[in-house]
Amino acid sequence: MVAVARSGSTLSVLDRRRVGMLPISATHRPEASPHVYHAARDLPLEDARALLRIAEDEARSKAREALGAAIADLRAAGHHVVGSAIITARQGPTRSLVEILQSHTLIHAAEGALFRAVLRATSEELGLEVIQIQAPDLVRKAAVALGLPKDAVPAFLTQVGRPLGPPWTADHKAASLAAALAL
Repeated sequence: MVAVARSGSTLSVLDRRRVGMLPISATHRPEASPHVYHAARDLPLEDARALLRIAEDEARSKAREALGAAIADLRAAGHHVVGSAIITARQGPTRSLVEILQSHTLIHAAEGALFRAVLRATSEELGLEVIQIQAPDLVRKAAVALGLPKDAVPAFLTQVGRPLGPPWTADHKAASLAAALAL
């Protein structure tokens, strides 16, 4: 999660933190994957469905706690929190659970869709307006919104992150662009 303030084409990072939503052990087996769809594929279908419901509830709880804390910290520092931006894939999985659990590619897509849905619902629950931006369109749309040429965006992001020091990852940079669009 990256929170930014924007003045024209200038971005200032107000906060950056990880919003952890994965369960420690989705199946309560230490050797099991914490990625819920990966863990679910080893279970009978009804058990998989139950595991996914539990994991979604746990992810919502963790997201509510982390986003609520971030919003409280930002407000305590005198900032007005206006929205949330979620970077999405072009299209989420539209297959049945059986089909998803049989395909490693679909499992990854379903994991991402689960956590994006949790972030959207939690953001709305916390009173934030939510926008979604497809990943392939992010740089182009952010460049237009910031009044920058698209090829200037990488250098711009380097400048935005320089005062923070490391880590300033690709995830942080993408989240900053999405946050700028939410403003």
